[in-house]
Amino acid sequence: MFDLLSKTDMVTTMDKTMTVASRRMGLVASNMANIDTPDYRTRDFPFHEVLKDVLDNKPGQSLPIVRTHPMHMCGEDTRTLPYALDRAITTYERNDGNDVNLDKENMKVMQTQGTFNQAALFTQTAIRRVLNAIREGGRS
Repeated sequence: MFDLLSKTDMVTTMDKTMTVASRRMGLVASNMANIDTPDYRTRDFPFHEVLKDVLDNKPGQSLPIVRTHPMHMCGEDTRTLPYALDRAITTYERNDGNDVNLDKENMKVMQTQGTFNQAALFTQTAIRRVLNAIREGGRS
């Protein structure tokens, strides 16, 4: 069957953008969850650099993207997400050795969520265009 959505450049680009944003949100959530853990170090990756590498299809460290439920959309099995995890550079550290700064983590959440929402909006637009083309095709 001809797939109208997953083979378009915009949908592919937005899918990659949302994948990188989701990965970063997981790290930020982990940082926030460990705010009271002694000696915990903030983890992050350079979001915009990783996103650029993903969109340019540059190889990096990778984690496989797998289909975990039969109802999930099927993508290419070989897709990978470059993963450049490192400790975030921070000047903040509490007496217990924890360096999580809630204000910085909240800022990362807002920035990453904005990128994800914008990518989702572009994807919805592409889907609406296909839907409108299908509806218009039935009227002729």
